[in-house]
Amino acid sequence: MSDRDDFIAQLLGGPLTLRRREVARAVGISLLSARKLWRALGFPGVGDEDLAFTGTDREALDRVVGLVRNDLIDEETAIACARALGQNTDRLVSWQIEALMEHLATRSAGGVVEDPLKLIEQLTPELELLLVYSFRRQLAAAVSRLDESAEAEIALTVGFADLVAYTRLSRRLPRRELSRLVQRFEGLASDVVTTGGGRVVKTVGDEVLFIAPDPITGAVIALSISERMAVDDLVPDVRVGISHGPVLRSLGDVYGTTVNLASRLTALAQPGTVVTDPETAKALQDQPDIVLVAQRRRLVRGFGQVQPLLVAPASGTSRLINVD
Repeated sequence: MSDRDDFIAQLLGGPLTLRRREVARAVGISLLSARKLWRALGFPGVGDEDLAFTGTDREALDRVVGLVRNDLIDEETAIACARALGQNTDRLVSWQIEALMEHLATRSAGGVVEDPLKLIEQLTPELELLLVYSFRRQLAAAVSRLDESAEAEIALTVGFADLVAYTRLSRRLPRRELSRLVQRFEGLASDVVTTGGGRVVKTVGDEVLFIAPDPITGAVIALSISERMAVDDLVPDVRVGISHGPVLRSLGDVYGTTVNLASRLTALAQPGTVVTDPETAKALQDQPDIVLVAQRRRLVRGFGQVQPLLVAPASGTSRLINVD
């Protein structure tokens, strides 16, 4: 057995000795239910005769089934939780591995050649502990918001921050430089959003979607993101659109007319600027640190004629978020 195989077996809790039917039978559920949970976790299907599972897989399945049998959750909720876990840990692991490989490539350029498997093996226990720590901290934060989370639809400020000229940059820059740029953008934007009292919903390549509890908080975050990117040596300018209104929250994402309007407004913004809609602007008009400038009316798909307003910091304002 190679070092790689040995490490994989260590991660999985032992060698692959069980077929999927054996795992389902051991837990006492149908093969169909077992397949649903397996797919929800984001793993590809396996054949009936494939030895693809370990005792740890059986224990994990038994744990999920126990939640349903003890009437803590139903099967649909169990599958939803499994899907959330699978999709996000897949992205987490991919992100971490890519960051580590880029780190090793940088060190190799300096004459130090390292075995990636050895580094990953050394880091795994610490990363695993950090994962549990982060889960508990995020859960504590979610519990503190439990009252506001009770309703599926609440009023929030939604913002999109979009990198300018990303398509052109993606064609021109080497892969490693483009990766550094995107990571820098996501990191800076996330720092500003969380420091400012908002929450990053998701990042999609050249765009960050965030939410804030009110228009003032959302506007300060938006202006701070724009300012932070404008002075960064690596990241280009961004355009930001914000809108406040009813938002439907589901499966960790946000939906609805407010989200769509914020996205459309982002496309109308000039590089390095923040724009909003007239209704959101009403909540900002009495803020001494914020200046609103009406723009020409534009035809916005799905919303008809809309007059966007430029949101800018007042001269000499010190309200922008500092994450340094």
